[in-house]
Amino acid sequence: MIDDLTRTFRTDDVDLAWDRWGAESGTPLFLCHGYSGSTHDFAAHIEGLAEHRGVIAVDHRGHGRSPKLGTVDRYSIDRLVADLIALIEHEVSEPVDLLGHSMGGAISLRVVLSRPDLVRSLILMDTSAWSFAPLDAEAAQATMDFMQRFDPSRGLPNWDRPNPEDPLIAATTSPEWQAMKADMAAAFDPYALKALGVELFDADTISVRERLGEITCPVTVIVGSLDEPFASQAADLAAEVADGTLITITNAFHSPQLTHPTAWVDAVESHLAWVSSPR
Repeated sequence: MIDDLTRTFRTDDVDLAWDRWGAESGTPLFLCHGYSGSTHDFAAHIEGLAEHRGVIAVDHRGHGRSPKLGTVDRYSIDRLVADLIALIEHEVSEPVDLLGHSMGGAISLRVVLSRPDLVRSLILMDTSAWSFAPLDAEAAQATMDFMQRFDPSRGLPNWDRPNPEDPLIAATTSPEWQAMKADMAAAFDPYALKALGVELFDADTISVRERLGEITCPVTVIVGSLDEPFASQAADLAAEVADGTLITITNAFHSPQLTHPTAWVDAVESHLAWVSSPR
């Protein structure tokens, strides 16, 4: 399992932790993790994916091994988009196949809308182009109320809430992976939690649905069948881009790369074979 980032890239006075594995030539696969996550979320798969191509990953500002910035005004989805664009431009210097998970999908959509020349294809994984809010209206309001009230100066909140995915992750990952996941979660900047959470759970702010038709590169939407609200949106997301396809992973929740690794790798490899074939 590859679980280290050995390089840094400086942009906007932030030294982002990132790395590249595998082939130095050909179109690389860029893994863009989600809210509160890190590259560690893909650690079990990087070595296998890198056998046939270059693989690149970065920890977003305030996440994982990248610095905590300690103020809400240093975080926004647009800043994370700018970070990714700068990294691709200056360190990769060629288009990538961009995989965005959850918040990483929102970032990836904005990267391709801003700079289509930097993206050969997209994999949108358990994500949305228009709403991250829970389907239940009361739960959605409670989530936004929490984000608005949350005081990051008091540190990270207690996340000890039941999650139906947790037993599946515990059954399919090693104790070492789980210990590192806990370390990465503890490294999440509470100021990033606040600033990015307010954006993510506000549909008026996060939506780019009206621009999906502008995306002309090949797009595969991967979603766990049990992952709401994303499972309910996935078919429309795939249909509203110009060249989209949908792969649903049965009985998976938000992180199928952890709980259904074979099906997830098959979906990713299927996409990469599709975009690499003559078109």
